[in-house]
Amino acid sequence: MHSTGQTEPFYTGRQGFEAWHHDLAEKCGTFHAEPPTGSGATSFTGAMQNLSGSHPVLDGSRIISNCRHLHRARQDIRADDKDFYYLVLQVGGRAKMCQADNQARLGAGDLVLLDITQPCDFYFDDLSDQMSLIIPRHALQQRLGQRQPLFNQPLGATSTLGSMAGLLTQRLFDSSRLQPEEAFALFDALLALLRPGISTAPECENPGVQAQKLVKAKVLIEQYLRDSELSPERLAKAIGTSVRNLHRLFAQHDTSVGRYILEHRLQRCAESIARAAPQEKITAIAYAWGFNDVSHFSKAFKTRFGVSPRDYRYQNAATVAQG
Repeated sequence: MHSTGQTEPFYTGRQGFEAWHHDLAEKCGTFHAEPPTGSGATSFTGAMQNLSGSHPVLDGSRIISNCRHLHRARQDIRADDKDFYYLVLQVGGRAKMCQADNQARLGAGDLVLLDITQPCDFYFDDLSDQMSLIIPRHALQQRLGQRQPLFNQPLGATSTLGSMAGLLTQRLFDSSRLQPEEAFALFDALLALLRPGISTAPECENPGVQAQKLVKAKVLIEQYLRDSELSPERLAKAIGTSVRNLHRLFAQHDTSVGRYILEHRLQRCAESIARAAPQEKITAIAYAWGFNDVSHFSKAFKTRFGVSPRDYRYQNAATVAQG
């Protein structure tokens, strides 16, 4: 195995595979991992480095493993609420990434932009070493302006943009000695460098038409908020646009389709909990508003309102009693 530099910890065997898989979910989002072929997890080798542990500004992970396949499904996306882009640099080994209708084959030094709010698959030939730098949605959209991000379209290491962006990405992963101002400057330079390689001109529609589509999408979300199968694909088809353009419409308002749906479901749940009869179960309310995972609902609710759904009910009951 090649040197992992400062990457840690190092994992081997079946127990190592389980620990690595857990850390992957904590740092990068929920993925289903398929161990190496042949002897399976007993022959697993991997390592992990969390960039946020070495710098207060930047975030991302360096992921090394000989896994055969990583898969992120829609239910995984709902469960962890991660909402950002990944700039993936293939440091070593080879990989194939699949998202929507696009496939990207990556060799050493190639980069690609990944939307973590959409299902995706990674397939690896052997030992793979990737650096995944988190790019906040608003930061990329501000840099792109009216241009649309291109997901899963590789930026080759042999191109001028690709080679320079790869060097900057690696430098950011070795940024523990950088001051925050220096790290911000490098990060901004990376986004500026990437702009022509990971974006394209917006769809040829005037702003008024785009605004109408956004309004229609929001109306449909309200209409089908109780449907747990509500998805960007269904919304895009219903309003007559591409999924990519739908995401861009919401990104212009510093949110995402998934985040917008989640926020509105949580608000409706809070309203229902506040006025529900004491015997009505909170889980039933969550299911009624499109949630199909109770633990995910509870976690998201507490993040949004600062208290658990049960405590929220008690607080509202006490307020009513005092009134």
